[in-house]
Amino acid sequence: MKTGRILLKIAIGLGVVLLSFTSWPGSWATKLEGLTERPAVQLQVPKDYWEDVYIPSKTLNRKAVEDIRVLSDPGLQGRRAGTAGETKTLVYLEKQLKDLHLLPFGVENNYWQLFSIPTMKETIINGRVLFRPDPRDSFLNPSANILAAIPGQDPSQNVIISAHYDHLGVYKGQLYPGANDNASGVACVLEVTRRLTADALAGKHPIPNIVVAFWGAEEMGFLGSSYFVSQPTVPLTTIKAVINFDSVANGPKEDFILWSKEEDNLVSTVLQVVSGMGGNIKKVPGQGHASDELPFGRVGVPAVTLLSEQWLTKNHTPEDDIKGINEEKLDLASDILYALVKEIAY
Repeated sequence: MKTGRILLKIAIGLGVVLLSFTSWPGSWATKLEGLTERPAVQLQVPKDYWEDVYIPSKTLNRKAVEDIRVLSDPGLQGRRAGTAGETKTLVYLEKQLKDLHLLPFGVENNYWQLFSIPTMKETIINGRVLFRPDPRDSFLNPSANILAAIPGQDPSQNVIISAHYDHLGVYKGQLYPGANDNASGVACVLEVTRRLTADALAGKHPIPNIVVAFWGAEEMGFLGSSYFVSQPTVPLTTIKAVINFDSVANGPKEDFILWSKEEDNLVSTVLQVVSGMGGNIKKVPGQGHASDELPFGRVGVPAVTLLSEQWLTKNHTPEDDIKGINEEKLDLASDILYALVKEIAY
């Protein structure tokens, strides 16, 4: 363990030096300097947290499809973990959360939770580009989760709504936009967070904290969510539920599936809420696939991932672009997430 920490610090130091010579935002290097293992913290929320807070209606009413357009834009270079495209995405997401006056739930009162990832190489399996660790390269690269919260009446409880924001980047000169995987999940979480913020401004407060989490490096093996589980910024025992959205907006409007390790109350609630809203949903085995529900399920935290039943269509190909997004399904997915949070946390 001691050797591992030393190597991590060396890698971080190299990252800080290298990043200082790139076009990445200067704040990234500053945040890297503070990356160490830290204990979970208990945040104290002022009772007047929302008093005198003004958020423009334009910000509160921003729709999920607008976020997908930004996240799948070529300027973000496919959002591959450990690249400048990922960092630009992080800056965008952080701004969205700051504009909503959300509490930072990362490390040391920041929105970021930094971690390191191995160097990866691409491989094609069944027509899909996938990542595998490169055994020839031991260099570690920086990545991060973004964490924020709408404070609850009981700050000792937490409900997490989440999505991974990374994708595949650029491979063999082709951009992989990742509009459905997983700009769609991120966009739903952002839209619902805006709705919940509007509720808070109107005096409607959740009982637990609503933690908004955007996981890094999911495509490389759930590295961001796994890091959070190993170094949680809130005690794992306080997490009532993790509702993760991944690739939710392609295919027919009503068709969804659910992944979960367990058959528990959270699964029952999701199935009931989605069916009650006119959706068709079934819990299915991942058949070798999983998302960021997996690290939580392994430690006994109730966690689910909701997906489109057609999520594999054009998945991990350059054709996963904005043209494949079913906006009616995107709206329904956002409505489902909002209803689930209301059912579980209010």
